[in-house]
Amino acid sequence: NCSSMTSFPLIDTSSVQTFFDCWFGCSGLTSFPLIDTSSATSIQRTWFDCSSLTSFPLINTSSATNIKRAWQSCSSLTSFPLLNTSSGASFEFTWFDCSGLTSFPLIDTSSGTDFKSTWDGCSSLTSFPLIDTSSGTDFAFAWRNCSSLTSFPLINTTSGTNFRASWQDCSSLTSFPANAFDGNIATNYNQVFLSTNLTTQSIDNVLVSLDTSGVSNGVFSQSGGSAPSATGDTAVDNLVIKGWTVTTT
Repeated sequence: NCSSMTSFPLIDTSSVQTFFDCWFGCSGLTSFPLIDTSSATSIQRTWFDCSSLTSFPLINTSSATNIKRAWQSCSSLTSFPLLNTSSGASFEFTWFDCSGLTSFPLIDTSSGTDFKSTWDGCSSLTSFPLIDTSSGTDFAFAWRNCSSLTSFPLINTTSGTNFRASWQDCSSLTSFPANAFDGNIATNYNQVFLSTNLTTQSIDNVLVSLDTSGVSNGVFSQSGGSAPSATGDTAVDNLVIKGWTVTTT
């Protein structure tokens, strides 16, 4: 909360393992030095609400497992470096409300299990990379309010158990791939596509994929965009037979 500090010196942090809350609320920082974070295992909330940062250095985060809320509310960042996040397990709220980001790099998220609200509120993102989310279980609110996204890639979410409101309020999202949920075991898709703009083909893709998964007793809701075709309606009928509660536009 050193909110009047506009710069920070290059101190020796080479032995630091936990940076929890270090620069939390330093809302006046416009730049940040290339500090040594090679020993860091936790960068939880480290730059939370550094809302004046316009860029961020390529620090060494290769040992960090806890990346929760690290850059939450860094709303002036327009881009982000290709950090080594290969050890990251928790990405909960990591870039939440980074509303100035227009692009995002192909970071290594292969160890990530928790993606709750990770990019929630990144309202200026116009595209999203094909990151590795094969270990992810919780995707609740992950891309909510990414209102400039028009399409989404076929990421691997087969380990996912929670998709509550994952793409809610992605109001420009028209295109969503087929087969996205074929192998999933999740039942919670409540509010998953509320206030989106999915085409008929895209909503059909989603419904058919959920039917293909074979999962019973789930909840799914979508609003905005186009209604499903006969193909999608058949998938809905099949899901209802399996005990699903399905609400579409």
